[in-house]
Amino acid sequence: MEIPKNKILLTLPNKLKYITLAQSLVREMATIMGYFKAEILKLELAIEESIKNIVEHSFAPGEETTFDMIIEPHIAGIIIQFKDKGFPFDPTEIPDYDPKSKSNVLEAKGLGTFLIKQLVDEVTYLNLGRNGKEIVLFKYLNRQSIKDIITKRELEKAEADKKKHALSVGAKKFMVRKMKPEEAIAVSKCAYTTYGLTYVHEDIYFPERVREMNIKGELISYVAVSDNNEIMGHIALEIEKRDPNFPQLGMAFVNPKFQGHGCMREMNTKMIEDAEMDNFYGIYARGVTTHPFSQKVINKFGFNDTAIFLSSGVGREYKGISDDETRRESVVIMAQYLHPSIEMKIYPPKEHINIIRKIYKNLNLKPKFSDSVSKGITEKNQSIIKVNIDNLNHIAIITVIEFGKDVLFEAKKSLNDLCHKRYETIYLHLKLRDPLTAIYSSEFEKMNFFFSGIMPGSDNSDELVLQYLNNYIVDYEKVKINSDFGNELKEYIKSQDPQTKNTFLGKCKND
Repeated sequence: MEIPKNKILLTLPNKLKYITLAQSLVREMATIMGYFKAEILKLELAIEESIKNIVEHSFAPGEETTFDMIIEPHIAGIIIQFKDKGFPFDPTEIPDYDPKSKSNVLEAKGLGTFLIKQLVDEVTYLNLGRNGKEIVLFKYLNRQSIKDIITKRELEKAEADKKKHALSVGAKKFMVRKMKPEEAIAVSKCAYTTYGLTYVHEDIYFPERVREMNIKGELISYVAVSDNNEIMGHIALEIEKRDPNFPQLGMAFVNPKFQGHGCMREMNTKMIEDAEMDNFYGIYARGVTTHPFSQKVINKFGFNDTAIFLSSGVGREYKGISDDETRRESVVIMAQYLHPSIEMKIYPPKEHINIIRKIYKNLNLKPKFSDSVSKGITEKNQSIIKVNIDNLNHIAIITVIEFGKDVLFEAKKSLNDLCHKRYETIYLHLKLRDPLTAIYSSEFEKMNFFFSGIMPGSDNSDELVLQYLNNYIVDYEKVKINSDFGNELKEYIKSQDPQTKNTFLGKCKND
């Protein structure tokens, strides 16, 4: 196995006594990266529990073999990956640990898995069929945020700027260009002035992350700069591992006193021009639905609605908008294809073919629709399924990378595990270029998944997204959509929601 230069590979015997060796390597790397002692201790405990799970659940008693641990330093934190070719790890076989239980903590089953999720920020499980499985842990490196750097005087100025009326149009001349590394602190201060600490992308509050992500090309930041070198606004392309050629538009804001000057329009125009020249396949964006304002701006820039992800995050406060604190946030996915494939071919499920046709028409795309699936297409014996867990927003994403004969069984197990653990929303991603998506979609809907829309992707990798609400009832009247087509899409999604059709089987009834 070839390992990139920035990663460290450690191959370990499947013996518990080697846990300390793995911990020492992670400890040294975390120390070099600048983690605080308390965070390093959490990482060490997460490593211990992860290896215990692998050794105790992946191999037959007495079997002597090895597994790999790969450490990857990342701009925003550390990635620790475990790979083995033992039994597939099934989290549903380990009971949920109840922290309120009065039983002996040292003997409590499920404690290890519970601890891992408390100790790191993200956990991903990937079953690879005959190629084994992967478990990936990620923990943020929380260096100084802007709230630790900003002075009292600057804080007072930021608060005063929020209360000021916007300057008259033309009062400030500006230019738009890519952010310079030394401007990261000014960008973070601008974000703080605009949103306080409520902005959804936490990275923007950590200047060192913003700077390093731009240097390494994981973030492409554009700024509007006044004639006296003041940062007036910021917008960025977020390059995601999910699909590096179809980045997300994000971290978009303008200092309140400069709003109305056209900063956002000019930054967006420059960003799209560069993205087209750099041969990005397209750009997508997420617009919140608590209010339609962000959607309105994004729609104006040529982005069109492709999906609505219901209950996708925790509720947030927005300036001037008072709302139910218990209501979760939903988002609209909007996309602009810059270099669409001329040979795009998809296999939509017949139940949703009409709305999918409308989505692509709204995008000005004409993929080749295959209404029928060849009877000669067969699945492999084992599926390849990826499960991503977002503990911050209490959601999970199941991605079917490759269909196997066990796909329904594996998806059902993952769903049951996730809803038992009280994840609010579970999304299911299916490749539209795979003929088996058309066959299996209706089977997944029998599990109470329902239509969400299309997640855009590069080079014919668009995904059909289904969503499952874990006993959360959406108030569709409060899901505010800006565009006419977006409202049509919302009504279609509402018509498919088992809660509105009174066909919902109830919480975790798929056992």
